Amino acid sequence: MKAIAIVGKKKTGKTTMGLALVKKLTEKGYKVGVLKHSHHGFDGAEGADTEEYKKIASCVAAYSPSESFVSWKQERTVQDLVPLMNADVIVMEGGNKVGWLPRVIMVREDNDDKEFYPELALKQIPACSPENPPSDELLEELADLVMDKGFILPGLNCGACGREFCMDFVADIIAGKARVSGCQAMKTQMSVTCNGVELGFNPFVADMLSAGITAMLKQLKGYVPGDIEITIKN
Repeated sequence: MKAIAIVGKKKTGKTTMGLALVKKLTEKGYKVGVLKHSHHGFDGAEGADTEEYKKIASCVAAYSPSESFVSWKQERTVQDLVPLMNADVIVMEGGNKVGWLPRVIMVREDNDDKEFYPELALKQIPACSPENPPSDELLEELADLVMDKGFILPGLNCGACGREFCMDFVADIIAGKARVSGCQAMKTQMSVTCNGVELGFNPFVADMLSAGITAMLKQLKGYVPGDIEITIKN
């Protein structure tokens, strides 16, 4: 990977030069990523600069003492994004067709939920607004509901649980007909975590990888049958 830094004191044209260089490299057919640092965060001028980079770069990452983020110029899957998130709880806004986790449906009127897969809903809630915000009691209830019944599946649609799609499995979990532990992709003989987040495996792929790695390790002195732990630091 080629890389360059543009440095200098404040108001020396670093962003102007950066934008021009990114545009030129993009015109030459290169996919250009931008990494921007700020001592003050990304409000005001720094935020405006970052938005300008987003218009021409393939991806933009930014970091400061108060926040860091990555922005891609194309759609990435939920599976791509979740391992990047250092969080105990994930709250997803939107993503109607992402059927790998339960949902709360905001409704404006009766029968307003049909296109939002009500079978995946833990709760339906009347629509709110800044002028009519949710009550403290409702927020407490939702927080408890998320911590008690929230989950996310790998979303592989591998069929190992006996359903064609993960969405069907989630619906059965919500209905009390299945448990999250029944997801076969989450309990194969092989498990891989990325930044502390366990990745989902199609059982067939997991078995193939497990067999291949085990076969190679058998050639090493000191190998004995048993649990194998491999750590890769990137």
